[in-house]
Amino acid sequence: MLHSRLSHVCDACKARKVKCLKPSDLSATCMNCRKHEIICVYSPLKRKFKSHSQSSANPTLEHCSNGNPVDPVAPETLTVEPSVSLPPDGNLSNTSSGSLENLVPTPPLTGSESNPTSYPLYVDQLLESQQLTGRSQNPFYPLIANENYLASSSMSFFSNSRLDVLSSRLGNDELKSLMSQISNMIKTRTEVHHHSLGPSNIWGPSASAPTLSADRARHFVDVYFKYVHPLYPFLDRHEFESRAFSTKLDSDLANGASWAALYYAVLALGCEADGGGSFAPGKGEAWSLFRVALDLYPRVLLLNTELLEVQSITAMAVFCLNLSGSQIQGKITSEAARVAQRAFLNKSSTSSDAAIRSRAFWVVYYIEKTISFQHGTTSFIVDCDIGVPVPFIEESFFDGLDWFLMSIRFARLYSRIFTELFSISATKNSKESYLTKITEFEKLLDKQRQAIPPLFRPGLKLRPHAFSGPCGIVAALRIHYHFHELKIALHRLKLHVTRDQRYSQQWPTLTEMMGSARAVIDLTRLIQQEPSTSFYIIIYLPLTALFVLFDRVIHDPNSEDARINLVLLESVTGFFSALEYVTDGYLPGSMLVQFASIAREFYKTRRMGSSSNGESIDSGHVSTETPDTGTSGGAHLPWEANNDIRSQDTSSFSLSGFIYPDGMDTVGLEVMDLFGGPMAGFELYQA
Repeated sequence: MLHSRLSHVCDACKARKVKCLKPSDLSATCMNCRKHEIICVYSPLKRKFKSHSQSSANPTLEHCSNGNPVDPVAPETLTVEPSVSLPPDGNLSNTSSGSLENLVPTPPLTGSESNPTSYPLYVDQLLESQQLTGRSQNPFYPLIANENYLASSSMSFFSNSRLDVLSSRLGNDELKSLMSQISNMIKTRTEVHHHSLGPSNIWGPSASAPTLSADRARHFVDVYFKYVHPLYPFLDRHEFESRAFSTKLDSDLANGASWAALYYAVLALGCEADGGGSFAPGKGEAWSLFRVALDLYPRVLLLNTELLEVQSITAMAVFCLNLSGSQIQGKITSEAARVAQRAFLNKSSTSSDAAIRSRAFWVVYYIEKTISFQHGTTSFIVDCDIGVPVPFIEESFFDGLDWFLMSIRFARLYSRIFTELFSISATKNSKESYLTKITEFEKLLDKQRQAIPPLFRPGLKLRPHAFSGPCGIVAALRIHYHFHELKIALHRLKLHVTRDQRYSQQWPTLTEMMGSARAVIDLTRLIQQEPSTSFYIIIYLPLTALFVLFDRVIHDPNSEDARINLVLLESVTGFFSALEYVTDGYLPGSMLVQFASIAREFYKTRRMGSSSNGESIDSGHVSTETPDTGTSGGAHLPWEANNDIRSQDTSSFSLSGFIYPDGMDTVGLEVMDLFGGPMAGFELYQA
């Protein structure tokens, strides 16, 4: 049997087409990688022959999301009837719409859409070859992408090589300095212990539980079940309130750590939703209540893992979705996933509490899968070992939308896309396999979009006045952002995989990604800049969209869409500046204004240069005509942005900026380096 031999040139040097100055020991870092402070990887050479054991292996062996093998299922056995989410009594009059047209059937999954992946796991290669190097696609810093492989986190957008290219085009290192400042700022806000600032005040000295009157505690519970519970319905309200308002409450709190942790976490969430929260960790009334639950957290982990323990940690995980909890968000969320499976909530049950057990599991599933994708980390939940049904929850049914079911479907898409496209084993995909899977997920994502009621559907304008309550607006914003995040991730990876193609061939993909970035920025008008708003909504995706538009402007300032991109850049940086004001300086969002300033100055300089060379260009002025009379240049203004990415007129985008007759970019600028990918010539598809 042939064993893999390692290349004598590391991946990064091969990508840059430079000589790899390496020591005699291949396990050491080469001089170039040490200089650029990146991981030095020597990939195995492509094998010319397959071993007998591999060639005789079953090619249909499949793996679930954590890599464990499962039996393949023939497509013809997968019969899924289209379903409609109805209230338990089947009476549509209980819904706010009162009609069947808003209850859209769910498209069945057939054929390859329902089959897991079929590629061999990278861990098997490591065990077989006993090689000394491995692979990683995680970013080196919060905002700096890996040079070789893309991670699922879209916020890690620029690679070091891409920053070099952009800085060369700009003629200075202002962008590098800005990215360094932002990365350091994010690290100080998301690390529990920073080397220069010391421990976070999250872990300050424990204080006694805040004293609340019975009426105030009841008010916080009411607010929780009105504004938080419909989005994360893991509790039974009657059961919780009967114990929370009992005359034995003090005794229960003193004798039950899990119940006390759950009780104070719910009070903290209700207090935060009522305006008592803070953007900074450890501050405000909501945090004083949450600190009681956090102090009990270690004790809860030591207890027998039952439903109550899962509920208490889940409540803490929901609280940590906001900016003030971002430092411990990953830890609490991962622990919620672990205890949920430890308590067998992922399995079907015939017990009397089966319904509430399934509620708790699926809320944890939604939170953990989305957070894992955004962090670029492996999920703790094993998808192929889930057998618990999804219940209908009346309080999570908004204006014809079954939010609970829809959120879980998006979470499942996050899980599949990460496993098949962004995991370590996914880096073994061939180019053809990547493109096939990306196309499959694009179709699946569009099917899911079509199954969403029009009021909530991505691609259509969100109109807040059309919703019957605030929870519906929040659910709609989440659906749009989940859709566009996955679109950006898929398009970014597709551009990375097809980086050897001409720019004109990549244009449809780039256009759709730009459409999603614009839609994200347009939707910032609906974001409530409140402490209770999740980190994902208020920072993560708007920042990703900012990076996409900034890169586009610097890449081609002569394109006809550059003007509208500049307007949107200034719009989103204004959003972050306002965020600095409402956070009282805790989040210095005004530093992001420099992106718009750099882009605007570069745009003006290049346009003036083109004008002096006799090229015919417009003035760069953005028309302020009303929608009835149209806009100049065929571009939409941000307040009338068309979010339907399929209907955007690509004729308004110019490809003439920096394209040579052979379709390639200007010398020194690789189009795929726009998106954090390796430089041209890097052999990604080695065995």
